Amino acid sequence: MTPPKGKKHTAEDTEEQSMSDEGVGNLFSGGGGGSASALAGWATPAQTQPAAPVTPMPTPAAAPTVIPQPAREAVREPEPEPLNDADTAKPVGFYVSQNVAARFRKHRKQNDITHTQIVLMAVEAAAEKGIAQVVEEARRAPKFQSKLFAVTVKPDDTDLRGLGPVQLQYKPTRAQRAIIDGLVEESGLPDHTKFLAVVLDQFLPGRRDA
Repeated sequence: MTPPKGKKHTAEDTEEQSMSDEGVGNLFSGGGGGSASALAGWATPAQTQPAAPVTPMPTPAAAPTVIPQPAREAVREPEPEPLNDADTAKPVGFYVSQNVAARFRKHRKQNDITHTQIVLMAVEAAAEKGIAQVVEEARRAPKFQSKLFAVTVKPDDTDLRGLGPVQLQYKPTRAQRAIIDGLVEESGLPDHTKFLAVVLDQFLPGRRDA
């Protein structure tokens, strides 16, 4: 390196220049193991172990806020009144002959009683006499009679004494109707109206059906 003109080259300048050139040359030329190793260590970053992931702690669920309710008094519903069986009475129709209907109306008028009372008395009288006997007396002789085939002839329940085209009504309660239904089943007759026609013909005053 050429010193500038007019400047004196002193011994200090010569020594500083020599140290400067040597230090720079060694740094880039690889001379001197200590300097190269130090540079290499500085240039290469130290490898670090990856940090373990941190699992967040679960946040406890907040308990629901319970708002106290005012105490309610137990409401007691009134107990239903017991059902009177008379309140369950319903009109029931049945059919009788002209003769039975006329006797029925006459008996009601003379004794000042209701249709229902007449029917109940007639049923009770038949039960005391015997339902089977009352039904047997109500049967007319079959049109076809045979000693040989008498057992095979089915009784005719459409041709009973007391049956006819005139409609009457009465009003039994549920309990009374249940008793009468049981007697109808006992009689072997197919329905309610045939049973009442038979027992009324047997019970009512006057001439019975022929």
